[in-house]
Order: sequence, then C-alpha cells, then structure tokens
Amino acid sequence: MKKLIYIITLGVFVSLSLVSCLKEDTLPAPSVSEVQMYMTAKNGKDSLVTQAVKGKVVKFVVITKADICSVWPGGSREVMKKKKSLDGGITYPDSIDMYNHPVLKVSDDYADYGLVGARGLKTSQTTGGWYCTYTYKTSGTFNLSVVVTNHGYDSPDYQQVVFDAGKVTVR
Repeated sequence: MKKLIYIITLGVFVSLSLVSCLKEDTLPAPSVSEVQMYMTAKNGKDSLVTQAVKGKVVKFVVITKADICSVWPGGSREVMKKKKSLDGGITYPDSIDMYNHPVLKVSDDYADYGLVGARGLKTSQTTGGWYCTYTYKTSGTFNLSVVVTNHGYDSPDYQQVVFDAGKVTVR
C-alpha cells in the first residue's frame, strides 16, 4: 500500500512539473504586420485606399497573430460639458475628474486611454486579419492606433502592445 501511494505521489509530482513547460505558456509579445484601409468602390467591391473620405465608411484591416485586437481611429472626441469664458467666447471643459482630466461623452483617440468615455473599436476576425468599419465625420488628419494582446485580460501572461499605425488623412 505504501509503495502504491509513493508511485501515485511521484506520478502526480512529475506530471504537475511538466505542465508549466508547455510551449503556449511562453508566448512572445504580439506584433502588428500591417494596417490596411479599404473603401467600397462604385462597383461594390472593396478597394485599398490611402486617404479616407468624410461621411463614407472606411474598413480597417489589421494583419496580426494576436488573440485580441482593438482599433482607435481618433476621429471623435466630445467633452461631457463645456463652458464659455466671459472674455472671448473660448470654450473650456467644465466637467473634470479628480486628476484634472476632462470627462468625455465619447472618444476613440488613444491619447484618451483610461478616461471615462474613451473606447476603441471592437474588431472581428477573418482569415485576412482583424477588421472593423468606421466613418469619419470631419475632414482632417487623425492618429490611428492599434492595441493587440495575447492570452486575454484575465491571464497572468497579459501582454498588451500599442502600435502607432500613423496618421489617417480624411478629405
């Protein structure tokens, strides 16, 4: 009986020590290969573009092997409440948090990460990469950021990487 318990204990110990040696426990930090922009052409098919058009739907495709991906297009930022100054009509944020940051209704600019109301776009995965659609409401130049991670948010191996995808010009 003692010999049987000894063998079982030894077997459990060896199997538990080998579990932590699995390859998927030591994944490298995720990376982004490329970010592409597509717009629907007159013939109804998606075509690769370098500039977006305001009021038209843009499809962002992120080429990565990450487990989770979100896109921050930077086209929308609205402060909760604004107040006009008495000396020139300049507006400034009236609603600020305890760290002196404005409280936002909505923001998809990564510079606002961590502020209430700031969110990236949720993406869907296809064989060609992660994608999402977005419509810029105004013309201008906007910062495009992509956040990728492996293992999800509840894992001790959480690795989040912020990729600056450059500027998007909207005409």
